[in-house]
Amino acid sequence: MLERIVCDRQMGDEPEIARVLTHDHLMQLMHMGRRVYLPDVVANYIARLVDATHPGPSAAAQGVKFGASPRAALALASAVRARALIQGRMNASFEDVEATAQPVLQHRLVLDYSARLQGTQASEIVRALLQDIPKQPRPVAAVLDLTPVS
Repeated sequence: MLERIVCDRQMGDEPEIARVLTHDHLMQLMHMGRRVYLPDVVANYIARLVDATHPGPSAAAQGVKFGASPRAALALASAVRARALIQGRMNASFEDVEATAQPVLQHRLVLDYSARLQGTQASEIVRALLQDIPKQPRPVAAVLDLTPVS
């Protein structure tokens, strides 16, 4: 296909693209995608995953100069909803995050000079974050001291 485009395309002539959806069908799919339920716990996982792409406490993000932006979190949430819809579900899951995080996040990370010099790839960092960031936040009891006051 690409070879045909390279050989046949003349300057100024737009290639013919076969229609696969009508405008109305595309709009309907987009509307359905926005209606896919994103559980709070999955939204929280997305937020923590994107936040962990920034330099700081996460060892997995070592070598990142600039992490993913809030728009990346929105894009990941949209991709998660779209994948759930494609899978025939009206609710998103952790598995949808794992399946879409790599293509959504890896190109949004800017690595520092030393990481690039060592040959580190953004995809490796996203993979490590997916392994390191727990899917569910720690229980409140683990965060707070719930010892009764005497």
